[in-house]
Amino acid sequence: MKQPKVTVGLIPYLGQKYLLKSIPSLLNQDYPNIEFHFRDQSPNAEAYQFIKTHLPEVFEKVKFEHGENLMHSGGHNTLIRAMQGEYYLCASYDMLYPSNLISTLVECMERPENKKYGSATCKLMHWDFDGKKSPGGQSNILDSLGISLTHSHQFFEIGQGEVDHGQYNDLKDIFGPSGALSFFRREALEDVAYINKSGQKEYYDQLLHYKNDVDLAYRLQWAGWPSLAVPTVKVYHDRQVANKESHFSRLINIIKNRKNISNWAKESSFIGHEVVMKKNYRGQPFSFFTRLKTDWLYFLRQLFIHVFERHLLKQQKIIKSHSPEILDKARQMPRKVPPATIEKLMH
Repeated sequence: MKQPKVTVGLIPYLGQKYLLKSIPSLLNQDYPNIEFHFRDQSPNAEAYQFIKTHLPEVFEKVKFEHGENLMHSGGHNTLIRAMQGEYYLCASYDMLYPSNLISTLVECMERPENKKYGSATCKLMHWDFDGKKSPGGQSNILDSLGISLTHSHQFFEIGQGEVDHGQYNDLKDIFGPSGALSFFRREALEDVAYINKSGQKEYYDQLLHYKNDVDLAYRLQWAGWPSLAVPTVKVYHDRQVANKESHFSRLINIIKNRKNISNWAKESSFIGHEVVMKKNYRGQPFSFFTRLKTDWLYFLRQLFIHVFERHLLKQQKIIKSHSPEILDKARQMPRKVPPATIEKLMH
């Protein structure tokens, strides 16, 4: 039986300290039918030059290009438009990959009962890159099992910061895969693609630098493509692990630490959330409970911004200037399931 081709897309950018470990582990897959396509978006092709010097064997397996920095959304859109596979693995350069990652994901997605799923992810664990706390850097701290959401439309990584005791080993249906590692069925991506003003397809919304994974997950859910968690395979990711907090304590910590977060990050996150809500929540017939929780949190967010982060008010003007494009993208979205289907995933 012919095995479906998988396209692996990676944007290495300036992550040289990871590349010597991450890329060989990614290329060392036991699945036979893979095409690797990397896009270096660093200013002077630094990642390309680093790999050419230190990992020249990579070029025997990888189609490698360099181009302008289109960020995560635009970079991966470029790779997806060129893909030849039936599946697309959106990979990250700061990860350590097991050899059975792709074979496990394909096997799960190809099961007859799982043909309905448009995306998947696996168990992401914290990669203790320096090995100070975990032998070999492979910790037992969860990084993510995908994205979930609350009735108030707060989005979070499932399990992040928890010790893995197998508490999520029976998890199957999730809201969507983390942007750090996402596995997509090509048919699903094509189903939700936008046609922009240039006549190009956009899979990730190129307006978004933050929460583009949330937006794509939401659009796939609306289009009737649920998302699958595959906890049987682990990938290690070097991302700072955040502990779970109550909404109140999280708000207090945001107030205390807001000066330590760059304005660019705050502004991009604000824009991302607002665009996600305009396209996926506003005007949709959600239940009274969800609307009450979401609108109350929106009021609190606005109050917080007016008191502590008034510079974000300028971003509302930017969003307004993009309103025609946002509305056009919302109109193009296929909506094949009722809001109640999505609300079943809310906590």
